[in-house]
Amino acid sequence: MIKKSDIVREAVREQDWKKALQIAKDFHIGVTQEQRSKMARAYECIVHPDFYQQIGVDIPEAIEQGKAIVKEYAESARRKNTMMKWDVKHDKAKRIIDAFLDNAGYWQEREDLSAGLTDEDKELVHAEVELMIASIRKRYKLQERLPEQAAQIQPEEAEAVIPTEKAEETLPEPVSEDKEPEKTKRTRKASTGEKKTTSRRKKKEIQEEEQA
Repeated sequence: MIKKSDIVREAVREQDWKKALQIAKDFHIGVTQEQRSKMARAYECIVHPDFYQQIGVDIPEAIEQGKAIVKEYAESARRKNTMMKWDVKHDKAKRIIDAFLDNAGYWQEREDLSAGLTDEDKELVHAEVELMIASIRKRYKLQERLPEQAAQIQPEEAEAVIPTEKAEETLPEPVSEDKEPEKTKRTRKASTGEKKTTSRRKKKEIQEEEQA
């Protein structure tokens, strides 16, 4: 299945701007809203130049803006696709070399390699071969492999994913350790004052009764 991004790259390479803009103007991944609008305007100016000339649009300028955007997109997609292919190629080469190294121990079975060597000589040579193999694996990092699924070419929608900005999380204000908690205010006891007033009145009433 041919990806739309591949069609756009091929159209740009052939300078078929009408075809390239017609497809790229509907892309939502790797293209901003402003870029889509400019590519759509450039495409419309190519298809309906008379109408846009009547409403005062600078047609050559609008088309050039759209061409610049679609060329930039095609170049970016090409670089990304090339990078992916290099990763896969490099990983495959590691697997092949590693397979050859695994079979290097069978050199003793070949007459052209083991001719004239005693058993003791073979052991010495084999030990040296093992040292070389370990050095090669370490130098080229043959044990570091891509995951199986990463070796596959991803679809067009996944190849130009732009990470969305995460909304900033509002954190609660830190509580100062030096700040003492507010003390709860104690309510005044109204009952104490009332008791004193009542006792005084009773005293006075008793004195008046005694005088009477």
